[in-house]
Amino acid sequence: MLRIGDVADATGLTQRAIRYYEEIGLLAPTDRRTGANRRYDQPDLERLALIKRLREDVGLTLAEIRTFLEIEELRRVLQSEYHASDDPAAQLAVLDRAEPVVRRRMAMLERKLTLVADLRREDAARLERIAALRHEHQIRVRPADARLPASV
Repeated sequence: MLRIGDVADATGLTQRAIRYYEEIGLLAPTDRRTGANRRYDQPDLERLALIKRLREDVGLTLAEIRTFLEIEELRRVLQSEYHASDDPAAQLAVLDRAEPVVRRRMAMLERKLTLVADLRREDAARLERIAALRHEHQIRVRPADARLPASV
């Protein structure tokens, strides 16, 4: 069990961010000791790392992260159900329930990728316009020695 300062160091998050994630229900500390000291375990660290990744790398909003985590929890429950059974029919039923769960999560990520791709296309078009304008100006503004006759 780790204290919040150790968790902050391990995840690269601030203690304030960790407390805020608790406040809004994205994280629940595993244990509280006397004096309200928060204690966290490895699954808490993994959840915080995922939250950080979804926020910073993927660019999800906190509401989207909440949805993503809810979907992830359902996926883990289904995974446990799958592994708890040796009956192929029961496992197939779990797989049938798991597929739309994972597809829902993928759809969320696809929407974000589409937004990023749109922004990238806009900037690529801007770069093309800049290159064309630079080319036009380079033709007009030539060094003085380029205008001299070759015989000089």
